[in-house]
Amino acid sequence: MVDATSTKTDGPTARCGSTAPAPLPAPDGAKKPVALPFVDNFDQDSPFPASSRWTDQHVWVNHNQPRGPITMGVASFDGLNRAGRPYALNRRNVTDTTDRLTSRPIDLSTPQDSVYLSFFYQEGGWAEPPVSMDSLRLEFWNGADTAWERAWSASGGRLPNDSFKPVILPVPDRYHRSDFRLRFLSFGSPAGAFDVWHLDYLRLDDRRSFDDTLVQDIAFTAPHPSLLQDYEAIPWFHLNEVLDPSAISKARLGVYYRRNVNPDASRPNLLLGEYDIQFNGTVVDQNGAPDANLDDPHPPLAHTRFTVPDTNDPGRPVLSFLNPPYAGPFSLRSRVYYSGGAQTYGRNDTLRKQQIFANYYAYDDGSAERSFEILNNNGGYIVQRYRLLSTDTLRGLSLYFLPAFYPSTEQTFSIVVLENDGGLPGQVLYESDSLYRPQYSGYSDYRYYLLDTAQALPTLGQTVFIGIRQQSAVPLTLGYDQNRRNKTTAFYGVAGNFYQSFLGGTIMMRPFFRNLPADVSLPEKIPAAQTAAFYPNPTRGRIKLLWPKGPKPQGYYLLRSPGGGVVKRGPLKPELALNDLPAGLYLLELRPQNRPQQVLKVRVSP
Repeated sequence: MVDATSTKTDGPTARCGSTAPAPLPAPDGAKKPVALPFVDNFDQDSPFPASSRWTDQHVWVNHNQPRGPITMGVASFDGLNRAGRPYALNRRNVTDTTDRLTSRPIDLSTPQDSVYLSFFYQEGGWAEPPVSMDSLRLEFWNGADTAWERAWSASGGRLPNDSFKPVILPVPDRYHRSDFRLRFLSFGSPAGAFDVWHLDYLRLDDRRSFDDTLVQDIAFTAPHPSLLQDYEAIPWFHLNEVLDPSAISKARLGVYYRRNVNPDASRPNLLLGEYDIQFNGTVVDQNGAPDANLDDPHPPLAHTRFTVPDTNDPGRPVLSFLNPPYAGPFSLRSRVYYSGGAQTYGRNDTLRKQQIFANYYAYDDGSAERSFEILNNNGGYIVQRYRLLSTDTLRGLSLYFLPAFYPSTEQTFSIVVLENDGGLPGQVLYESDSLYRPQYSGYSDYRYYLLDTAQALPTLGQTVFIGIRQQSAVPLTLGYDQNRRNKTTAFYGVAGNFYQSFLGGTIMMRPFFRNLPADVSLPEKIPAAQTAAFYPNPTRGRIKLLWPKGPKPQGYYLLRSPGGGVVKRGPLKPELALNDLPAGLYLLELRPQNRPQQVLKVRVSP
């Protein structure tokens, strides 16, 4: 039985031990200094900091992890390096130096007046928040003493995870040199996507004062939502089977922005409701003349939601953009923006989305804000509910594994399809013979796991549960999309004893149909040249192991019951005796030296 409290989307709330940060190199004085003002609101599309302002690429620039930012786009600090891998997966309950963000040299040699640095920071947001032993630190480079000096720091566990706190600091005269630099350091778990801080709207300039904290930038604050009601993506060939496209598409979009303006100043004459949707470069839907002053009732300095088209205007038609049938995979490009007033427009004044129609269903937007693991789920399932729009053949499952404490890549899983039993997972319709080993994804890429054979799934409009079955008690750390709230789709447990996830996000798994993905590769299966086979199967007592050419590997094997318990173990030999075991299905776990581990299913006959 799986305990409902075993669902985890965050790391431990305690840390033990601490180490001093490793010394970082001194600034490179040969670089031409950057002039004031030094400003970054992290609104670029690249996941790395802008090289025109920063020298390293450790933090992740993104739009998905913060909650209610000052403007769309932040720099996020966590326990993952620039490749999306843990700094030290085996150092679980340790607080150590993790991400850092270091500026280029900034010329402060001739300031006209007082120099101040301001920024906003948030703990966690949609990601896992830091705890009291974690911290974020700011340091200034003292060129005269050739040393980094602490200027500010904050401990974790102090702020709500939906609050951004402003900070403004004077930059003392001793730093007024042409080689000034600043850097942020985070301290937390180096074992994965944990202890996350977000940095937004940093501004360093002269002629400022201690109360100069107001950002003058009206901006969107959350990504463009899906154009579809229930999914982020559906197969284009299933869309062609839909009799009424309006039944699966949204009539209106809820978008978020923030009026970063002086509350005492007059309101800008903004046109908020502008949008267009394009197919192959042709506009298929757009608004007419948008209503002016749609932000009149909206409060300043607040994360505010409004709808497109405007629901307060009964004459505004709803969105209408799907027109099947389509001849192949395609995408729609949607844009939501505002105009008017004296606004200086930037990237955060326009929301853009590419709505993809390929060969898969997706609830998630491709961004993992947290990890999802189930403890004590040996032999149990992790599945999501999918209402299929057409009859078709399932070819495989795309999965996003996120590094988070547990050695997921040393484990295995099978792919399963379960029937719908009154809204709950029911009988197993299919389970793959092959076992698969997880591979960690990058910041936004999935890994493909192909079925042994294509599987026909139920008829039009029918619901099934698709997912994976764990083969051990070690949790599999799947990516978890916090921004896409699908509370009723995820279930976990064993046959006849399933629990619905009480969390609000979406597990990042995408079943794909009919065709293999165009960019499919098979790194997830153990290379055939390094794997063993055996015969006979089923067996009545003995099996012979067959290895590829070359020296026979040394090592050992474990034989496990379907529940995961070890029933037999021993050194690897050309022939293994199983005649002392009761009839049934077993998992043969081969652990050779200098070769990948492997798990095979063995059936012992009576």
